[in-house]
Amino acid sequence: MAIFIMSVMYLFKDRRYSPILAAYIVFNFLFFIIAPMLQIHEVFVTNDLRMPTKLIYKDHLMIKTSVFILIFNIVFFVSYRYFISRKVVLKPYKKDKYLPVHLIVLFGVCLIIFALNYDYITTEYIEHNYKVNKEISKSALLLKEKILLMIPFPPFLLSVYYIRKTKKKSNNYYLIIILSVLFLVLLLAIKNPLTEKRNALGPIYLTIIFFVMPKLLNTNFKSLLFLFFAMVIVFPTISLITHSGYSLEQLKNKPELLFYQLRNHGISNTFTTLNYDAFINFAATIEYVEGDRLSYGEQLSGGVFFFVPRKIWTNKPISSGEFVGEYLKKEYGDERSFTNLSNPYVSEGYINFGLLGVVIFAIALAYFLYIMVIWLNGFDPLKIAAGFYASMHMLFFLRGDFTSGFAFLSASFFVILVIPKLYFILFRAALKKQSQNAE
Repeated sequence: MAIFIMSVMYLFKDRRYSPILAAYIVFNFLFFIIAPMLQIHEVFVTNDLRMPTKLIYKDHLMIKTSVFILIFNIVFFVSYRYFISRKVVLKPYKKDKYLPVHLIVLFGVCLIIFALNYDYITTEYIEHNYKVNKEISKSALLLKEKILLMIPFPPFLLSVYYIRKTKKKSNNYYLIIILSVLFLVLLLAIKNPLTEKRNALGPIYLTIIFFVMPKLLNTNFKSLLFLFFAMVIVFPTISLITHSGYSLEQLKNKPELLFYQLRNHGISNTFTTLNYDAFINFAATIEYVEGDRLSYGEQLSGGVFFFVPRKIWTNKPISSGEFVGEYLKKEYGDERSFTNLSNPYVSEGYINFGLLGVVIFAIALAYFLYIMVIWLNGFDPLKIAAGFYASMHMLFFLRGDFTSGFAFLSASFFVILVIPKLYFILFRAALKKQSQNAE
């Protein structure tokens, strides 16, 4: 009921463009309503109480999980409506006359990055990306994949924004068109749709589509409809490719391998697989806390301070998804059990602070969504990009686990906002110093 009311108000009352709220609605509907209904239905149909994560079905546990989710949604709804009702004065965005110079410099930087990482990039085409990623540490992988190789992303968006906002054609205009195409080619080479993981693939390319063809996703109705379609059809299909265990070269040489995946692991079965395990992982978290204790911020600290290497922080907590996975393996699994599970955002609040954590995390999320809506409805192209990227990333952030979602989102914000703005500040400081020296 809470999601239904939220959806009605979102579609018929909200005037501000807020695709991030659409992501929240879609996530709750698919992961906390449809998926658990089908998974519980399968339990009764097959007469097998073992759910996809091996958790044993229990009536009271399913009810308790549903109640906590309801509380979370009510607190979130009330908090979000309060925040969004506040008046905000949007600051105008000043065009940078040196943007063509910036883009040329940044393109040179991107070429250097591409050249230095050429072997790594080409290896991803030949070997499956999971095999490549196993060879380097998580910290190094985050730095390489989410920061270094993402640097062509913001200058491409800035070039597109400049082209769309420029009415008077000039030499700079055509130069930036050429640069935008070159940036896009680099992005396609570095962040290839057939080798990149879903948690980065969706936000990157949907943000590109939003900037290039904004009319496709420029209303709340379009955003909600598109995300439903994407989560039910598009991403499950992509998942069959990226998680197939086959390299891009293998799929190219033997296309029948893809049809084999579609036939034996079809899209219709997606909702009863680990791809939609958020509800039962929250249930497992509740069961663990009932039998043991709350973490009182210990689990949260590992996610917030994700950037601290384990070599320095030797007793750094593992992610909550892995933590719950280890619990399920110990209680219900065997030596073949998979422990690297997701764990939804609401579950992170509960495992740290119980019911109080559910309430606090709901308010914090509502405020974050409010800030992203303000950015999206503003005039700063980098904040618009960050807000839309966060909107598309929100589905994966809410599914969890928190450590991965927060780390990837923070890294993306660093690339989209911090690096370009820091560069602009240094550039202006250099110009000012040069001007003072000339005087």
